Amino acid sequence: MMDYDDDLGIGRRISEARKLRRMSQEELAARIPFSLSMLRKVEQGKRDATPAFTAAVAKCLATDVTTLTGQPYDQHGRGRDRIHASMPSLRQALTYWDLSPQLDKPIRTWDVLRAETVMAAELRRTAQHQKLVQVLPDLLLEVTAATHESTEIEKERYFELLAILLFAAHSVTYKTGYLDLSSVVEDRINWAASRSSDPLMGALAAWARTTSMLQNGSYDIGLQLLDRMQMAIDPIRTDQEKTALPVSGSLHLRSGMLAARAGDGDTANAHLREARKIAAHLGGDDHDGGWHQLSFGPANVSIHEVAARIELGDGTGAVALAHDLKIPANLPPIRAGHHFVDLSRAQLWEGEREAALKSLYQARRLAPQQTRHLPTTREVLRMLVRAHRRSSEPLAKMVSWIGGEL
Repeated sequence: MMDYDDDLGIGRRISEARKLRRMSQEELAARIPFSLSMLRKVEQGKRDATPAFTAAVAKCLATDVTTLTGQPYDQHGRGRDRIHASMPSLRQALTYWDLSPQLDKPIRTWDVLRAETVMAAELRRTAQHQKLVQVLPDLLLEVTAATHESTEIEKERYFELLAILLFAAHSVTYKTGYLDLSSVVEDRINWAASRSSDPLMGALAAWARTTSMLQNGSYDIGLQLLDRMQMAIDPIRTDQEKTALPVSGSLHLRSGMLAARAGDGDTANAHLREARKIAAHLGGDDHDGGWHQLSFGPANVSIHEVAARIELGDGTGAVALAHDLKIPANLPPIRAGHHFVDLSRAQLWEGEREAALKSLYQARRLAPQQTRHLPTTREVLRMLVRAHRRSSEPLAKMVSWIGGEL
């Protein structure tokens, strides 16, 4: 039997936060859209805490989600993740936006900065967080300076670069658990996108902004925002079909997740059907999102259909859909890796513990730095450790890789 500290789980943190507010389990359960039985099981460590459950509890207890999840992880001790050493530099670079930073070297040409931005975007897609957080601070400062010092005609295209770089910064801060910083970046992306010449950058900003809405349970506002953005980009869908339609499809996928997490299966399915129609109309394989970053295609739609079933608590349906799903080799690792972490939760619910562990290993292979920092990874591992009465070498190795603090 593997050792693990149950005090570090989300359930125990919920229990402590509830008691600090002198609230009974019955009182808390009456104020969230989950049963008293579910709350008791989560607090006792007998059931994993889903993102929707954690968000509902955090809102009710007037606390941050990260207080309950314990993020960011691995900040101290021998198992300290190297990414934390680079985060202060990124935080400092993000303080410059309406004022120009003072650089100690000339601003490079547009072509060079665009190439560097494309490289940063690729690091985001492949979930190479450590490399990304190392290159972002200086690049953000340089492009921010370019937006201030360029001519009026040139400004708009530099703001495009800035929006893409900020999107990468949003991804790495959110995925590593710096949710306070990622929320700030969401506003920065919107600011940069509104000053670029590309109207689809506004859609990228809206998609990013709904990340914090998913996290804190503001699902209705997120759906309203994306519906409004769909109306804004609708006029350009005909003229720029190959670029605008995939973006529209990605917004439908995100709307599907918002609705599913809110427990609205009908709305979730409606958005997923629209995304499926767009994918069928475009034809071909999945695309990594290109300049507009939002990957889209038939496999991506299928992945979101699985995720929606999980958000709705339908583990059986999710596992059934995933059974026939083929992940294409060109799907960005950041998306494919997240799928397997999500799937492990559904498999856990269905009692398929070996399959759940196998999915976590697959996620680790595809996107190790992302997988290590996701709360779901740790919740599923905690439940697997609890369920295994006898030693399991593969499980022990995964726990050791995570850091042993579950």
